Amino acid sequence: MEFYELLSSLSRSSASAVITLSKAPSNIERFKDYLHIETEIEQKFRDALEEGKERRGIVFLCGSSGDGKSELLRRYYDQYSKVYQFHLDATHSFKPDQNAVEALNELFDSHAVSDKPLVIGINIGMMFNYLNSGAGRHNLVKDAIKKFINGERKVNHLSFVSFEDYPKFSLAAGEVGSSFISQLLERVTSSTAENPLYQAYVNDSKKHSKIEYQNYRVLQERTVQELIVKLLLQARLKYDQFFSSRSLLDFIYHLIAGGQSIFDNLFNAYSGGLVGSLSSFDPCLIRSKRIDEFVVQQSLSVKEEAFESFKASLVGQYQIEIDKYTPSTWIRAFFLLRKVDIGNGYHRLFESDFEQPLFDEYVRIWQMHHAEKPDLKMLRKFYKDSLIESLRKFANRLVSKVVKDGIYIAERNGVVISSKVDLKMDPKRISGDQSNKINFFNAYLCIDDEEIQAFPVTISFLELSERVLGGYRPNRHDKNSVVILEEVIEDITAIAGQSSSLNFHKADNSTHWSLSLEYDEFVVEDLH
Repeated sequence: MEFYELLSSLSRSSASAVITLSKAPSNIERFKDYLHIETEIEQKFRDALEEGKERRGIVFLCGSSGDGKSELLRRYYDQYSKVYQFHLDATHSFKPDQNAVEALNELFDSHAVSDKPLVIGINIGMMFNYLNSGAGRHNLVKDAIKKFINGERKVNHLSFVSFEDYPKFSLAAGEVGSSFISQLLERVTSSTAENPLYQAYVNDSKKHSKIEYQNYRVLQERTVQELIVKLLLQARLKYDQFFSSRSLLDFIYHLIAGGQSIFDNLFNAYSGGLVGSLSSFDPCLIRSKRIDEFVVQQSLSVKEEAFESFKASLVGQYQIEIDKYTPSTWIRAFFLLRKVDIGNGYHRLFESDFEQPLFDEYVRIWQMHHAEKPDLKMLRKFYKDSLIESLRKFANRLVSKVVKDGIYIAERNGVVISSKVDLKMDPKRISGDQSNKINFFNAYLCIDDEEIQAFPVTISFLELSERVLGGYRPNRHDKNSVVILEEVIEDITAIAGQSSSLNFHKADNSTHWSLSLEYDEFVVEDLH
């Protein structure tokens, strides 16, 4: 089978992208088997099948559309179909005039009188639908689904194995990235006899000058793969981007066969999805003196000896055609190849422009929040200098010239009311946090001994807080993060307003005084 034909099986639009119990053509089937990576959820699913064989129960394989449920069910169908009744997709009905909930009612009716246990692939959204609309005669199933939604994974004779319990990404120290995606990229590009795609590439030697073959050669670089995984992780953190197995395979197909160089394919949105979210990380959006000068020089066709030498080395290393490369293509190439040794290293002149301190800071703080023994000294510094200070600046943004020390509470009749509060990190709750979600960490604050409600800090929230420290005033484009900010400030001011000491400021900044309650007596003092 030809390289492009085999590569096309990765595309979302390929007929083989839709999984059924029937087999694909043998070459494609062999390629799929080669690409298969056994994950933790597969091990758990296999264990659940073994445990449920004798109990005539139900095994639910739960997740979202395209995450690999059907592929996993198909993989174990031959081995377990004599023991289990298989239902690949709970969104399908048995009759033209039947909806999915009615089909599930019929399925559970059939199971009730069967001597076989049942295994079913089901989207979590469909589980909510069945919980709300399923027949009352199946209340045992509905009650089990409710308990699953609340966190239980085994309810009597029903077992739930959920893709959401086994995330593809990790931020744990030493494990930042995705072992699954890294292995997938490695298998697609591996230069071995076991890789059907690579063997097809070798056999198609007469076509090696085509763009797909050029892109495949670049993608074989391990450091290029590592940077792509890092970009996908950033998209996961910033946009809460969902990555199904199907979308990842389609993404790899687009990188190689998107019609342009791999550098442009990576950042040019083609139909939303993964590449649509990656377009916001396009290095061409970075403004720096070095990048701007390069773009201007190339636009004016100014020759630079070091760059010309680099281009010759690049062509020789990957046998790629660069005649149609635009200045934007070159910036993207410098970005993606920055860890690769090429010629005189001209591309590494731009390496510092591509640094991502916000991402690195988020990972560092996330890891400290989830460490077995958190570095409380470093965390206090982050809370005091970054988080708490940005909260104070946001709270006082409309009265920053009036309230110099404290938290703004309210304004009445031209008088601004504030309170000086001891807002600080709450180390006890940080140490007890068991949450392991990577797209946020919980921040814990307290005023004296009174706890502030924990709130999620996402990478977008962290970015906004750093911009607030620099004097930025949030607007409607920051809506999601601003909502969290306002809720936190509301909690803080509710406690601050109960303080035994309040400060008052004339709105014109002419007069400042404090009012304190000491031994049942109010004390007024002038503030200078």
